[in-house]
Amino acid sequence: MTLHILIAGDSFMKPDIIANYVRKYLIDIVKDLEIKTINWHLKGYQKGFLKGLKRELREFAGRPEELMKYMKDVEILIVHVAPVTKEVIEASEGCLRIIGCTRGGVVNVDIDAATMYNIPVLNTPGRNAIAVAEFTIGLIIALTRNIARAHALLTKGIWRDEFNFFDECGQELHTMTLGIIGLGNIGTEVAKRAKALGMKVIYYDIVRKYSIEKELGIEYVDLNTLLRTADCVSIHVRLTPQTYHMISEKELKLMKPTAILINTSRGSVIDEKALVKALRNKWIAGAALDVYEIEPLTPDNPLLTLDNVLLTPHMAGATKNTVYRASEMIAQDIRRLVKGEDPKHCVNPEVLPKFKELLKTKPLT
Repeated sequence: MTLHILIAGDSFMKPDIIANYVRKYLIDIVKDLEIKTINWHLKGYQKGFLKGLKRELREFAGRPEELMKYMKDVEILIVHVAPVTKEVIEASEGCLRIIGCTRGGVVNVDIDAATMYNIPVLNTPGRNAIAVAEFTIGLIIALTRNIARAHALLTKGIWRDEFNFFDECGQELHTMTLGIIGLGNIGTEVAKRAKALGMKVIYYDIVRKYSIEKELGIEYVDLNTLLRTADCVSIHVRLTPQTYHMISEKELKLMKPTAILINTSRGSVIDEKALVKALRNKWIAGAALDVYEIEPLTPDNPLLTLDNVLLTPHMAGATKNTVYRASEMIAQDIRRLVKGEDPKHCVNPEVLPKFKELLKTKPLT
């Protein structure tokens, strides 16, 4: 019996790379393996396509109808940004058994529909934690030491001596306190690197992480204390109803006028209008942003007019290593499921007993 796998990769998560890892981890346990790859388009993210679901699709590219055309006989589906709706699942005509999503947050898969059909949905939490952490440290250095501003001015033929003056030069990192909001995979990696650079690290999270505190020598504080204390505030939370605009005018006014704000999480965690006001009125010294409330940035976005903000186009998690890591994580967990073992990362583990029961009479090998 042939095991049919469909991989919808794209220009970042290369489908051939994913396929190589899947083949590597299944070749010795699956007698006949057929892997079909398609190049999905990465541009044009959409949000909130499906309403009324407990877990609605929040970030994806393309239309479900496009994917449905390829679903006949597919038993394992691996996607990155392609939307996996109930209709996509049903287009396999009962064949689909496993869904893999090469992202940390499964924001492009209808988890409720998959659960209804007892289909495990795999993900890759932490796939880009190191990439985003390194990028975050890079933003802190570039902003505090005026690297980006100096470069931008030089490309216009402007040599600015004032960057050597006391009032405009930056601080050395070992003299600064970094406040991390959200100590998940990424926040933890940021803390490790900041400590290695000699920074004092404080953090806020809705769940206190005692073991990480002890291991890294960092301190837990409430959010208001973090905002008042930190020289640099870095955000690493998921976008939820609770974190939407968690940093607004009130929170920005708590920060030091010499402090900077870094956001590599999701744009809507910050009230962008309030941030523009804070930057214009010098409530804070500066900000570095990789994410925005509306992406891509529109030409009339007021952030583009400010000289105390560093802007990048949602690229913090993009490294080749992220692609290799995510591909291997998904392939390893698919192997575990095919063998009847528990995967390491499954967003709907309640389906696993029924999945294993079906595996006894209808194996995937």
